[in-house]
Amino acid sequence: MIGFKIALRSLLRRKSRVVLIAALVVFGTLLLVVGTTLTRSAGIASRASIIQNFTGDFIVYAARSNEIPSPFSFNTPLPVVPDLDKVKAWLSAQPEVEAAVPFAQNYSLISVPAKAGTVDLPFIYYAVDPASYSRTFQNVRMVEGDFMASGPGVLISRNQQKHYEERYGVHLSVGQPVTLLGLGDGGGVNALRTTVRGVFEPRYYANVFNYINFMDAASYSQVYNFTGVAPGSLPRKLEQGLQAATQSEDAIFALAGSDTGSIDTSTLKSEAVSGYTMVAVRLKDHGTMEVVRARLASQGLPVKTARWDEASSFFARISSGIQAFIYFATALIVLVVAFIFMNTLIISITERTAEIGTMRALGGERSFIRNLFLGETLLLNVAAAVAGMIASLALVLVFQRTGLPLPETVSMYLVGGGPLPMILSAGPFVVALVVVVAVSILATLLPVRVATRITPLAAMSDR
Repeated sequence: MIGFKIALRSLLRRKSRVVLIAALVVFGTLLLVVGTTLTRSAGIASRASIIQNFTGDFIVYAARSNEIPSPFSFNTPLPVVPDLDKVKAWLSAQPEVEAAVPFAQNYSLISVPAKAGTVDLPFIYYAVDPASYSRTFQNVRMVEGDFMASGPGVLISRNQQKHYEERYGVHLSVGQPVTLLGLGDGGGVNALRTTVRGVFEPRYYANVFNYINFMDAASYSQVYNFTGVAPGSLPRKLEQGLQAATQSEDAIFALAGSDTGSIDTSTLKSEAVSGYTMVAVRLKDHGTMEVVRARLASQGLPVKTARWDEASSFFARISSGIQAFIYFATALIVLVVAFIFMNTLIISITERTAEIGTMRALGGERSFIRNLFLGETLLLNVAAAVAGMIASLALVLVFQRTGLPLPETVSMYLVGGGPLPMILSAGPFVVALVVVVAVSILATLLPVRVATRITPLAAMSDR
């Protein structure tokens, strides 16, 4: 208690130096808390934006695919997911799975009448089941019309609508009939009459999704002649052989030499094949992702999986790079502030060598002097750190409500656009307090140790 009173009186005697040190601690604490919170919030928001709007927790795709498909990049043609019904049935039976949404990506042309005749417009799109996609992913904000609830057709992004009008002089509106053109087998062109069902704007990652449109899967199947033979139409041995052939190349060659029975073409029935190239899987708990992926891999189905960050193409890598830069910049600034703070403390204690000598001459032990100066430093710096944390808390709470404004380019790649939602947690505050205490101890003990080793007479002669 006596030591505390002495430390407090000592601080009050040197107000200008105390204010300088306290200001440095407050500023350093503020930077550390806000910077750490910013980096953590960016990581959480980036992951949530990608998972909740595009990839799900992981993507399922054909095992024979040479590359990982991504909603962010159009790597076509990609192999269709085999045994899709079995894959979907298995996923729907898993208690961890919230939704499984199949879709495909492709390019086509839209043929529309214009003043100078028919105009063919380039059309990049997702082929989806409208009900399941719109129920699972919330990136589409409808401006006009609906998400194909009124019937099959296409959705046009607002950006593409403006582009068509500016470059081709064609305004596509809701309810307008158009013709979809797709390249069929042998180089022929398939045509399908359909309707524009809506115009939308993307909520996130507009730098990519401004150029992507939507089509329902049934129309997609017709445009590209995705047809197959209905189950039960082929001889049973042949169907069994074909199923085995999907598991290995050896089974394919064995099928060629086996007796599968004759085929009666009059009994064959065709059915539409979706053409889906990937399935986005959303989980109820993100922490179960690896468990579900491993369980799916053990089923022997001809598919592979990719994590959300792998399926997000370069966006997850860019986001991680920006987060690393924010963390590095914050750490660098805090390091500079800590260095200035330590230097100021060391100079302050060194200037009090004569005071230390006087206390030693009056019988003060080294441990008493060390504890006295350490208590003085911690009293000042912990109080200043608490003030810095209170200021940090106020800032985080403000930006938690409004979001932290970011430069447009940074925001687009970091969280898909818009302000960054700040997430309050205890971790950054604990880290800041630990850093302040550790730096305070290091900056105090060394100069005090040197000063107490000087003889009282030599120390007092410095006056």
